[in-house]
Amino acid sequence: MAIKDARCINCGSLIQVDNKEEQSYCMFCNCVFETSEGLRALENPEAFEFPNEEQAEYDGPLAQRNRARTIAPAPAQAPAPQQRKQEIPFEPKVKELPVLKIPFRLKLLVIVVLVLAIGILASISLPTIAARNGRHETITARFLQELADKNIDEDNISIQNLKSDYVVLVLDEKITEEEAVSIFNQYCAIRADVMKLDQSSFKNTHTAVTLRIATTEGGIEIAEPENESAIGGEALRLLP
Repeated sequence: MAIKDARCINCGSLIQVDNKEEQSYCMFCNCVFETSEGLRALENPEAFEFPNEEQAEYDGPLAQRNRARTIAPAPAQAPAPQQRKQEIPFEPKVKELPVLKIPFRLKLLVIVVLVLAIGILASISLPTIAARNGRHETITARFLQELADKNIDEDNISIQNLKSDYVVLVLDEKITEEEAVSIFNQYCAIRADVMKLDQSSFKNTHTAVTLRIATTEGGIEIAEPENESAIGGEALRLLP
């Protein structure tokens, strides 16, 4: 048996322990703790918090052996827990990049190239857009003539896409599927004539076209029929 000075890990009192024993007992607060921890608390008190929590009454062999010893250590005040230093936030150093000086001639060249690119794009797209808009107007006017009995105007027709292959028609009254097929064929014929398509090619005149007819009681869609029989068959769909 080797008696060593130690410190209670609960209340922080100075006590004596037997370093041969795995556990030790504090007579001041009834705490039972690992002997190695009590020795370490004496040598390195800042590593412990010393909570000084209330312990249950203990009258085991550790307490009995403790009474047999003549020990009168004075309780020592537990060291105040060290205040953790506030961490300084890491601020990465931003390396300033050198200012690149672009020569005036290079700037001028870039501007000229951009202007030319915009001009070329406009020269290509504007005539195409103008031709599309003109074609839409022509098809709409002729389509209205074919649908004179429906009492509609140009606001009821919306032709879309560059190839005028998508059209939405709004009618006041519900129509039959046979009427929808007839209207689809009328539109395809007008479109093919205005765009000067090969009238003998069903693929050129009909397959690319989608017609949506909307009414207050539902509608009908005929979308890209593969052949003439598909116009009133698998290409036709009732809309809610």
